[in-house]
Amino acid sequence: MDKWMNNNNFNKILALAFGIILFTMVRIDTAPVGQTTVDTKSKIIENVKIEEIGLDKDKFVLEYKDVDSVSMEVKGKNSDISFQFSDDYKVTLDLSKVEPGDNTLPLSYSLPRGVTLVRMTPKEVNVHVELRNTKSFPITLVTKGEPAAGYQLGTPVLQPTDTVEVTLPDNELSKVVKVQGTIELNGENETFKEKKLKLHAYDNEGKEVKDAVIEPATVSVELPITLPFKSLPLDIGFTGQLPGSLVLSNVTPELESVVVYGQANALATLSTYEASVDLSAIDSAGTKQLKVELKPPAGTEKVMPETVNVSLTISEIAERTVEAVPIKLQGVGDEFEGSIVNPTSKDIALTLTGAPTLLNQLNKDDIGVVADVTGLTAGTHEVSLRVSLPKFIALANSSVPLTVTVQLLSPATPVPTPHPDTGSVTTPEPSSEPVIGDEEATEKPTHSGEVGATATPVPTDSSPENNGTANTSTNSENPVGTGGT
Repeated sequence: MDKWMNNNNFNKILALAFGIILFTMVRIDTAPVGQTTVDTKSKIIENVKIEEIGLDKDKFVLEYKDVDSVSMEVKGKNSDISFQFSDDYKVTLDLSKVEPGDNTLPLSYSLPRGVTLVRMTPKEVNVHVELRNTKSFPITLVTKGEPAAGYQLGTPVLQPTDTVEVTLPDNELSKVVKVQGTIELNGENETFKEKKLKLHAYDNEGKEVKDAVIEPATVSVELPITLPFKSLPLDIGFTGQLPGSLVLSNVTPELESVVVYGQANALATLSTYEASVDLSAIDSAGTKQLKVELKPPAGTEKVMPETVNVSLTISEIAERTVEAVPIKLQGVGDEFEGSIVNPTSKDIALTLTGAPTLLNQLNKDDIGVVADVTGLTAGTHEVSLRVSLPKFIALANSSVPLTVTVQLLSPATPVPTPHPDTGSVTTPEPSSEPVIGDEEATEKPTHSGEVGATATPVPTDSSPENNGTANTSTNSENPVGTGGT
């Protein structure tokens, strides 16, 4: 290196090079600014969306009357124009001071750095502003299609609500008449479930109101799809017998009715549902809880619930005689006059059995004793009594029939009376009925079981269900074991 530095020619060349560099630097630095050339270009950006600011959307609804976007022509350096996204060009509409009605408002804009606006079309827009209003509507559900054959639709359950709020400008809201969801069915045989059923608003012509804001916009729905069903009152029947010293004093099922499912023709024949309680398993007094299985009646599919709890109160049997129970005559036609001739007191004493608490509460007004003469002719008849008793009360001895003697008479022949105008005597037409007292015209008793009347007939037991009605012309088995029978 020292050898080169000591070389005179080398030093001259080096000095020349440095001189050229310094001259170039000074020349560039002192050149006039106006001589610098900048490469610029223009660009047209279409459909720049107008952004709304300051609008109270809970109070107003905005509608553009002409356009909702603008076209912008801008210019700038090639690098600034070419590498900017359309989203960097913004046009805004200030609605903070807008009033209801038609408004013409100026547009504002913002551009990327280094870009300038040449022109914007349009510079202002016409808008219509209306007050927003809200109204509540019940949700209506409609179905399209059908469930499985023989099945029917139940009542739909909606969550979280069965009403919605619809928000629209006043003039549009007045057109809404219903909010509706549609359920599509295709042969379903079980409950239809939809978590997000879309709701729509409709006018009175059935056209959808497109701009309606519905809150909530969807609901959850469950639509039961079942066989036809019928709610039936629950009756309790009995099988087996209680021991002779025990009687029922109360039977209380936990439900008053059950629901039976099946085809409509089978359900049409049903009026009650009877559950059967087996009394043979009970051997002591007290309150018993039994679970009874419910089976579908013939021709039906199922019964709900499938079991029911029944509370039974069992008591030691007691006996009581109720005196002077009046006998009522029933079925006397208009052509007869009827009377009870034996017993002459026209009442009867009945010996009854049942739980002590029920017997102590009993009075003769709770007992019905009827002699039914429907269909009988004039004459004297032995008529069996029909005894009606409160539930779980029975006659002490139902094997002995109770009868009374009843006499049916034709109306007495009226006495001739003068005619009010002429004074002549009007003679009545002869009666076609037999004359009472004529032995040949008196009909002999023809009823079976005729044993003659007594003033106090021997009491009999009640009907099998111990339901308080005893017909003394029959002798039925007593399943509840009253009186030990």
